[in-house]
Amino acid sequence: MGKLRGKVVKSGDNGMISYKNADGVKTEIPYDQPLSAELGIAMGTRVSFDVVLVNNSNMAVAVAPINNGTVGKLDPIKGIGSVLETESQIEYPFQQNYTAESLIVVGSNVKYTLVWSNNVLSAAALSLIP
Repeated sequence: MGKLRGKVVKSGDNGMISYKNADGVKTEIPYDQPLSAELGIAMGTRVSFDVVLVNNSNMAVAVAPINNGTVGKLDPIKGIGSVLETESQIEYPFQQNYTAESLIVVGSNVKYTLVWSNNVLSAAALSLIP
């Protein structure tokens, strides 16, 4: 079936995702994803996922944030700033060297990886979305 995409409508390790099925009908599916908070899965987050059959019911697994956002704040000298996640509007801090050389500026659309460090969920490894 391949990876599907949807939006988290109930967060937590056992939450719900809203998506359009193969027929284009909007539907909801439960998911079971340990460490969901550490992965950055929250209400409104756009995610990719697989579907498996569990006890004759569909279950979303391998749920992962898509992690697209817009740079909202940036200090290119210190290499710090924040990214606003496109769908959920969650703001994540980041620290990245050579943002000017990477052509990352306030308003840039970027992909990133979320990392859990010092009890803070931060964006890392930012790259421009063409």
